[in-house]
Amino acid sequence: MTTTALPATHQQNKLISIIVAYLAFILIGMASTSALLGIAWTPMQSEFGQPLDAVGLLLAASTLGYLSSSFLTGSITGRIGIGMTLLAGGLLTTISLGVAAFFGSYLLLLPLFVLLGVGSGFIDAGLNAYVAEHHSERTLNWLHACFGIGATVSPLIVTAILDNDLSWRAAFVLVTLISGVVTLAFLFMRGRWRTMAAQAHRADGGQGVRMSDTLRIPAVWLGIVLFFFYAGMETSPGQWMFPLYNQSRGIPEATAGFWVSFYWGSFTIGRIFFGAIISYIKPNRLMRLCLIGTMAGAALIWWSPTPDVGFLGLALFGFSQAPMFPVFISQTLARVGARHTPNAIGFQVAGAGIGIAGIPALIGFLAARSTLEIIPPFLFGASILVVILYEISARVHMREK
Repeated sequence: MTTTALPATHQQNKLISIIVAYLAFILIGMASTSALLGIAWTPMQSEFGQPLDAVGLLLAASTLGYLSSSFLTGSITGRIGIGMTLLAGGLLTTISLGVAAFFGSYLLLLPLFVLLGVGSGFIDAGLNAYVAEHHSERTLNWLHACFGIGATVSPLIVTAILDNDLSWRAAFVLVTLISGVVTLAFLFMRGRWRTMAAQAHRADGGQGVRMSDTLRIPAVWLGIVLFFFYAGMETSPGQWMFPLYNQSRGIPEATAGFWVSFYWGSFTIGRIFFGAIISYIKPNRLMRLCLIGTMAGAALIWWSPTPDVGFLGLALFGFSQAPMFPVFISQTLARVGARHTPNAIGFQVAGAGIGIAGIPALIGFLAARSTLEIIPPFLFGASILVVILYEISARVHMREK
């Protein structure tokens, strides 16, 4: 009886952990500042009497919190465990959203968005590390698809609320309630995550690892740089393709806006698709095919003899990138070992966060001093650089083994 009950309990715990992780990634997608503020900032700006670009400080505050927590997640998880780290992330996310909903003023939102970023970073980096260690690459792809679902649904919810003459605060209340449910799930799962993580910890020697020790591994630094450029390449079309199409290439606003939205939708579609087939193709082969697809998509955006060719390139560019982040994360375990994985993934997620902010800003700097047509060749060059970094990291991994 005992020998059959234990595996059944273990499988049940794993299933519950997957469901909670999916819900949590839908939450952080919904609570991401780019999704939540994209629509809500217009009435918030009016209520607070702030200029349009004042949203930049809120985005910077959230990014600061996110980078800080994601970088430290591995170390904190080693001290208090994955369960408590996720619970802390859920509590910070819920409290910051709730206070913003009921008492939000512009000055108060700044520290609240720092806390929101810290909470999201704990959940993001913590679950990436946990799922990479305990679940399959398919699960990791679908985990990131859930983020896309949340980021897609959030603007629709805000729009529906505003269309019904309700305050932006109602949208924050709704996301707060969802965050509260996820936080309760973290509380319920706290002991189960601790048990499964402890088993893996003992199997790998049971010794904690300092951040400085992890940073001595060459593969870790390659991973940070890879995530920096990849995440910046992934985010830049969402920021800059609309002005490129509309202002430089004369494409109507509605058409340009549709294709930018389709670009983001291609990630969710792609992650569901690649999650379904990843068990049937080797990850390195899949990555190389996707990297080729990314370069081809960037080349079509650049060439664009007709708008339709450019649109096809944008769709291919987004779809091909869909599995990259989760597969890069899943390969971390093999490249640095289980003891270093939580630290390494936290560093990589932090590198991605810097890339998300830094690369689009660099494109804007270059475009302002030349032309918007600098964007396509920049994306093509970035795709080549990501290919080079991936191949180098794969070879460093093989030498270390």
